[in-house]
Amino acid sequence: MGRRKRLYPANLLTELSLNEEMGTNIDYENLSADQLEGLNYVLSYLTERNQILIREYYENYKSRRQIAEQYHLTENRVRQCISRALGDLNGNRRMFAYITKGYCANVEYLTHQLAEEETIYRQRRGICGSEHLFYQDIYELSFPTRIYRALKINQIHTVRELLIRTCAGCRIRNLGDISKAQILEKLTMENLLPVHFEIEPLPASLPQLNREAEIFRKLNSCDI
Repeated sequence: MGRRKRLYPANLLTELSLNEEMGTNIDYENLSADQLEGLNYVLSYLTERNQILIREYYENYKSRRQIAEQYHLTENRVRQCISRALGDLNGNRRMFAYITKGYCANVEYLTHQLAEEETIYRQRRGICGSEHLFYQDIYELSFPTRIYRALKINQIHTVRELLIRTCAGCRIRNLGDISKAQILEKLTMENLLPVHFEIEPLPASLPQLNREAEIFRKLNSCDI
């Protein structure tokens, strides 16, 4: 008797080596509704085309040749796109917790973690109330006009938002190296950023909640 074909989502999660990567032992064939919601959430961060190809291949069990014929692609192109999609998923493993924990459970965990880490950050930095610079408009930082314009164009309005975008290593359009250096100097001078803080760019596809929790955790790991 032939080996039973793995069903979705077990086939996809096996391909991603989810349990091995996360140190878990979840049953791929019996995910909870919350875990399935988490899987759908993770897949939603792929491009629309790659979402379709992943679902056609793993969920609808179509061969690469069938997919190629349906979408007027070469079979090799389909193979490349599926491989790239798997690479994108594996390249952002922080998202896997939405599957292992479940979407709602992980959001609840991250929300609690963010609140805890940001409270520690505020206490260490002497941020005692909403009147502190941390919560104010970026105009309070006395930057040159060109920096204000660039920040506003990029939808950065408060000092807190600027701190997060800076620490995440996000690209801010229309800001050159000199302007970036001025921002770092100002945030450090205002005791919002540790002197020797090393910026390590986070994946652009990382959800905001993950990004903020990770940034405040890293800020708290540095000496004041």
